[in-house]
This record gives sequence, structure tokens and C-alpha cells, in this order.
Amino acid sequence: MNHLFIRRFAILGLALAVVSCAPPAYKERGWASYVADQYSGRPTSSGETYNPYAWTAAHQSLPFGTQVKVVNNTNGRAVNVTVNDRFPSYPGRIINVSRAAAEYLQIPPYQLADVTVTAKTIPGGAQPAPGYSAPPPANYGAPPNASYGAPPPSNYGAPPPANYGAPPPALTPPPPLTPPPPLSPPPPGFGTR
Repeated sequence: MNHLFIRRFAILGLALAVVSCAPPAYKERGWASYVADQYSGRPTSSGETYNPYAWTAAHQSLPFGTQVKVVNNTNGRAVNVTVNDRFPSYPGRIINVSRAAAEYLQIPPYQLADVTVTAKTIPGGAQPAPGYSAPPPANYGAPPNASYGAPPPSNYGAPPPANYGAPPPALTPPPPLTPPPPLSPPPPGFGTR
């Protein structure tokens, strides 16, 4: 009976080791940035509303709903995020993470971080789409707004003012400071014990 228990335990342990050692479905190293707060409340490519404090990311090719692990290669911090958006192609940039994920990974604002992105599985067993780019926005190809092509303002092309390019006027020094009035003497008995 004891041998049967040990044998079953060994088989279960071996099965778990094989599953955990399986290569990831997707792994890539590159640069990460974070989605600017100006997009807060706007719809993402997946249709969800962007929330900077959610654990989400934008990726160029992974299907929406893919859970990925993003590791900051500089400091070793890691976070799990869900892909729910796309972003334009920039050389070497592989992912845009939400503000919450960026703060946890310690990515400074308006800067990039060297990261490794790993997905154990991809929903539906699909593979990342090679060279995928997001569909154009709904207003793509629409005529520009009314100010485009309008005549320039009336003073456009007029000569510059006569003092244009002249050095600024000399600054006059401020008046000298007057010393403060003398202090009044302390009251009688002040400072004695």
C-alpha cells in the first residue's frame, strides 16, 4: 500500500514537472512603454474602455484576452497583464502597459524599459498574427476639419515689427534694500530666572 502511494505521487509529480517545463507559446524581449493617461476612458481596439489602473496592455499581434507576464530586465520586477489593445509600430517596442503595470515595473514616465514578454498559452491555440496592425479608426479617410485649407489670417506674410531681432532693453537694477528698523528692547525681566 505504501509503495502504491509513492508510485502515484511520483507519477503526478513527473506530470506536473513536464507541464511546467513546457516552452511558452510566445516569448520576446524588447522595449516597453506605458499608455498615456490622456487615453483614459477612451475605447481600446478590443472595445473595452481604457482604465490606467487596470492590469492591461497593448500588443501588436497577440490576440485580445491573452495573459502575458512582463518582466523588467533591469530590476527583475514582473507583472501579469491582459492584452486588450493595439499600438502603432515603433522599432524595438513590443508592448505598451497600463499606468498601474508601469508603476509596478518601475518604468519612469515618458521612458522605455528593457522587458521580456512571455505568454504560457494563447487563447484558442492561435499564433500571434505576423505584421498585424490595428484597423484604421472609423474617421480614417474622412475630409479634414473646416479650418484645413481655409485662407490664412489677414496679417500672415506681413513684415515683422521694426524692433524684431533687436536685443532686449537693458534691465535697470532694483533699488537698494533698506535695512529693517531696529528691534525694540526686551521687556523688563525677560531672560532672567
